[in-house]
Parts: sequence; structure tokens; C-alpha cells
Amino acid sequence: MWRPWGKSTVRIHSTSSSPSPSHSNSSSLFSCSSFKDIQTLCLDETPLPRTKPSVFHRVRLANSLLRTWSTHLPPQQPRTLSNSKPELDAPPTSQPDPVQFHLPRLPKQDSPTSDPTPFIPGTEQRVVVYYTSLRVVRPTFEACKSVLSILSGFRVRVDDRDVSIDSGFTTELNRIMGQTGSTLPRVFIGGRHVGGAEEVKHLNEIGELKKMLEKLPVEDQSECHVCGDHRFVLCNMCDGSMKVYTDKIGFKACNACNEYGLLRCPSCFSMPLFT
Repeated sequence: MWRPWGKSTVRIHSTSSSPSPSHSNSSSLFSCSSFKDIQTLCLDETPLPRTKPSVFHRVRLANSLLRTWSTHLPPQQPRTLSNSKPELDAPPTSQPDPVQFHLPRLPKQDSPTSDPTPFIPGTEQRVVVYYTSLRVVRPTFEACKSVLSILSGFRVRVDDRDVSIDSGFTTELNRIMGQTGSTLPRVFIGGRHVGGAEEVKHLNEIGELKKMLEKLPVEDQSECHVCGDHRFVLCNMCDGSMKVYTDKIGFKACNACNEYGLLRCPSCFSMPLFT
């Protein structure tokens, strides 16, 4: 480093006998008038005192060192203090495998009870329709009428059960469906529940209804000789009056017929109904 400007201790001798005032002034202003005394200036230069780093610089340097060590050192597992003595590795003991019994799998059988679809036993060879002939609810009546009209176009036996004539049909339908308040009509083909009016119309449009009905036997077109296809006959106990006379009590309600004094035709309902 260059020595700071100031008065030089080295005296420069002039060759002239009488120094000029201009020369004396220039020597007083500049410490060195030539490059002859550069080596002397370098030798006479005293080293500057080194400043000590501040406290903040030391703290920052220590923090950087700690971060470096923490990233490069492997993570240490925490030591757990246990009072138990270390156990020697015991040889593995062979335990006999438990005896397993494999039961033979039984083949699946197609039974109506395993199928969640409602099923009417004894009606596998015909179509059963629960409907109403009352016109009180017009949409329900029209739906029932359209379903019966579609089924009449196929030569199959249709077992139509009018719930408005016999309330026993309503009880029977509730037991089959497992609930009350089922909408009408309800159609069963081959004993299995198909659905209502919308389902039957859709099956008829896509041709699936014809395939289902082709599996059933052809209907006998002859008229029933007992009821004339009315499905009901008068009660032979009360003659439709719903009252019978006994000597002990007198008149009492007839328990043989329904609420209209009618009985189900024994020829049309040859198969026992679902109870």
C-alpha cells in the first residue's frame, strides 16, 4: 500500500547552490518530487493495525457453521432407557399348523326363495295381473286397462285379479310384495314379478315381452263353463245376501263369501292362492 500523503522524512538535496523559492515551495507541498525514493518509502512504511471482527460477524459465522454441520450429520435415533436386561435370541420353536377342514362347496340352485324378486308359487304356467276395475282414480284405471289390452294380444292364460271386487286380493298382494300400498297394476309372468304398466309397455316395445310369454303354454280359448269368464259366482250359502240364518242366533254375517256375496270360481282358481 502507498504511504499516505504527508511530509517525508527523507531530505532531497538539490544540486544548485541557492535554492529557488519555487523549488522550495514545491518540495514543501509534495513529499516526493521524483521516483528515486520509492524503495525508501516502501521500507519506511509501517503496517496498519488489523481491525478485529465485530460481535455480530462472529455470531453469524457460528450460525452458518452450525447449519452446515446439522445438514451433513446423519440423524440420530433417540435412545430409550429400559431397565430390562437384554434377552438372548431363543431358537425358533416350530409349532404345528392348525388342522384345516375344507368343506365341499355345494352347487348353486336356482330356487325362488334365493331370488329377491317377488314370486307366486303355483303360477309358473300363466300370467297373474292384479288390477282394479273402478274408475275412481282415472290414471290407475287407464294403466290397468292398457296392460290387460297388451296381454290380450298374446295367446297365454291371464289370471286377472280385481282388487275392487275381492279385498282378499289386496291382502294377498301385500304379502307377496312385502309391503302395503303397492301401485296397480302388478304383473307376474311365470310366477315372477315383472313390474307395472310402464315396465310392461317398455318390454313390449323392445320385444322382450314376447320372448317371455313364448315360454308359457298356449291358452285354451274355450269359455269357463262355471262362471262364464266372470271369475266369480254367487255364494251358495247366502245366495249373495251375505247373511245366513241359524236357529240359535238368527241372522249373522256369512263367512264363506266376500264383501259382495261372491265366491271365486273354483274352475278359474283351481290352484290354491298365495296365503
